[in-house]
Amino acid sequence: MAANVLLVESPRANAPSFAPALKKRGYSVIVVHSGKAAVRTATSPDVIVLDAASLNTSGNRVCAQLRGYFPDTPIIHIKEASENGRDTGANVVLYMPFTPRKLINRIERFLNADKGEMLSCGPFKLNLQQRLLFANGQEHRLTPKLTRLMEAFMRQPGQTLDRKYLMRHVWQTEYMGDTRTLDVHIRWIREAVESEPGNPHHILTVRGMGYRFDPEPESA
Repeated sequence: MAANVLLVESPRANAPSFAPALKKRGYSVIVVHSGKAAVRTATSPDVIVLDAASLNTSGNRVCAQLRGYFPDTPIIHIKEASENGRDTGANVVLYMPFTPRKLINRIERFLNADKGEMLSCGPFKLNLQQRLLFANGQEHRLTPKLTRLMEAFMRQPGQTLDRKYLMRHVWQTEYMGDTRTLDVHIRWIREAVESEPGNPHHILTVRGMGYRFDPEPESA
């Protein structure tokens, strides 16, 4: 059965459209021209594509509306390159210009997300098999060790994980003579998780102990 893609794009006849490429790929594409029209459709889409660039708007309000009505449906938010990188509620934000192939690749990853365990914790999602982290509207491909590190945090949110535990879980070692490798990996994972890696709100250092993952901190 063809996957259902709900495409929100400009009603202008001369506006660029991803619909032909998506239909050629074999998707069942329903095209609407506003968030209100999207929520009025009787469809249960597998993926939503919000082409805010074609609508000449940031699309942030529309994306929030779609997220409220379709809380569990993957949303791909397309923006102009000049737009800022604020969290829009989308699973992935793509910035123009890019090819239809890039959009199709993102859709395929969502459709194949059941190939492997998917962890969800607050606004974060981690596909363990594909080693894909979805955070802040962006998709991050992780190394095997970064995947194990993020998995440890997501399985125990709000708990302080000591350095010995993390070294054993990620590197399968009890050796604590040099944990600089752990600190480097914490810095790398913060670059994916934090909107401001230098001022972290999610992966916090607990001095003298280790680190704690707060998916939805009150101070964020």
